[in-house]
Amino acid sequence: MFKLGVRAHDIGKYSAKELSEHVLSYGFEGVQLVFKKAIDTPVDFNDLTEIKKYFGTKPEIFMLGAYFNPVHPDLEIRNEGIEYFKRQLEIANSLNAKFVGSETGSLMGTPWGYMPENHTQETLDKVIEVFKDLSLTAEKNNSYIAIEGAYPHVASTPERVKEIVDKINSPHLKVTVDLYNFLNLENYENRMEILDRSLALLKEHIVIFHLKDFVIEGEKLKQVGLGKGLMDYKAIIKRIKEEVPSAYLIFEGVKKEDLQESYELISSLIK
Repeated sequence: MFKLGVRAHDIGKYSAKELSEHVLSYGFEGVQLVFKKAIDTPVDFNDLTEIKKYFGTKPEIFMLGAYFNPVHPDLEIRNEGIEYFKRQLEIANSLNAKFVGSETGSLMGTPWGYMPENHTQETLDKVIEVFKDLSLTAEKNNSYIAIEGAYPHVASTPERVKEIVDKINSPHLKVTVDLYNFLNLENYENRMEILDRSLALLKEHIVIFHLKDFVIEGEKLKQVGLGKGLMDYKAIIKRIKEEVPSAYLIFEGVKKEDLQESYELISSLIK
């Protein structure tokens, strides 16, 4: 059944030992780990002793976060991101990390904001080309990618995520579903229908769900603690349990002061 995890840097930036202790103190079984944001000293990819000592079994590493912009207009920045992602794929097994994750980027560069051109077929094809190459690296290293859609980005809908997965057709390319990321002011009332489309289209590929909640504030969506917003988590967990009961559930962007209450809510719903 479900295992609950947290994006580690939402707890804070600590030594590997301290971070592990904090994660376990909340009750989480695993993490989404972004080295640069969660570990307070540089991580040497040639000596992962400290990470292995405190992560990998308890808590597990559900995902190594190596998010980069695969269509960044600055080729140097884009290529640096690709190489960093490949390096994470190469070390994932040694850390018992289940997946290495990224979103699909934006032609805006930095920040990864919405541009109409993001949603063209031409841009989607560029993302497919990048992740096809990364999938070969994953296959070579017996590691796994988790790709994540978001409305402002290139894979703006479940359908576009499905096209990436279908065209690459690699058993080493999996999917993270972040329902909140697919939402905007025009479609947020259809969030359960978007979840159902995600499940119908991507069920066999989904390995992670990001859990977020939100309210509408000042003509925009604003994240809040789980159970404090418009998401119906009783219904959401029920649907996930029916369709993908093996998925990892990761809290992402939940503020530290809301983590315990959010954890208690989701724990009660997955029993």
